Amino acid sequence: MLSFALAVIWLGVAGSALLAGLEYYLLPLDERAFSDLAPLFAPTGFVGHGMGIVGTALIALGVVGYMARKRLGFLARAGALKHWLEVHIFLCTLGPFLVLLHTTFKFGGLVSIAFWSMAVVVLSGVFGRYVYVRIPKTINGSFLSLAAVTEKARETSQLIAAQTGIPLEELEGVLAPAAAAPRGLGLGGALGFALREDLRQRRAMRDLRGFLQGRRVPGSLQRPVLALADEQRRLRQQALLLHPFQRLFRYWHVVHLPLAIVMFVILGVHVIVAVLFGYTWVF
Repeated sequence: MLSFALAVIWLGVAGSALLAGLEYYLLPLDERAFSDLAPLFAPTGFVGHGMGIVGTALIALGVVGYMARKRLGFLARAGALKHWLEVHIFLCTLGPFLVLLHTTFKFGGLVSIAFWSMAVVVLSGVFGRYVYVRIPKTINGSFLSLAAVTEKARETSQLIAAQTGIPLEELEGVLAPAAAAPRGLGLGGALGFALREDLRQRRAMRDLRGFLQGRRVPGSLQRPVLALADEQRRLRQQALLLHPFQRLFRYWHVVHLPLAIVMFVILGVHVIVAVLFGYTWVF
């Protein structure tokens, strides 16, 4: 629910900001300085400058807030870590988009370095989230062991059998993973396997839906059973990929944080240069 709400807000804010200045952004570069919209949407204009400031503030808030939740003990009860991660991603993708509008899609010099460093951090963050959500965790965000994941998958299978009345042995043939993970998966192999399995999920759920209909499972029961089956498939995939993905996440974390620090240093230099040249917005 939170993810959906944040996605709606993201699209609303980003779409409104883009549409507001779209006429200016579509102008040829050599005509923008003479446009009546330049005082508003140019990088030094009221709206354009403001979006740069707000975007940078959102990025800083997203990074500092999430790091504080992970490292400060007194925040442990301030909501589940996964919700903080969702807010972190929301702020750290909306902020860069507003910064992109601040640049008016024109890059050069220090601005170019600042923007592309930010783009690399955002892309690495998207990749990190893909890996992170595929590592099983407790409600507090701690990683689960392989035994715990396997036990949860077994319990889910038993719950599906109990709800449908179909013998577990018969269900296992439908609920089994689409493919077995190759032995000795490396980091790249694990990532490729996960991507292939994600693409197979829709067909697998369609086959299960047909199986349930063939066994005359009531329609009112099919939706919760399908949800349980999706959870069970996810758990089995996690059991196969647990160790390589945990290693991949550790390596990613070593890279992502330094990239974020470099980004903030370059943004800080950009801000200082802008202030020295007298671009101080409303203050």
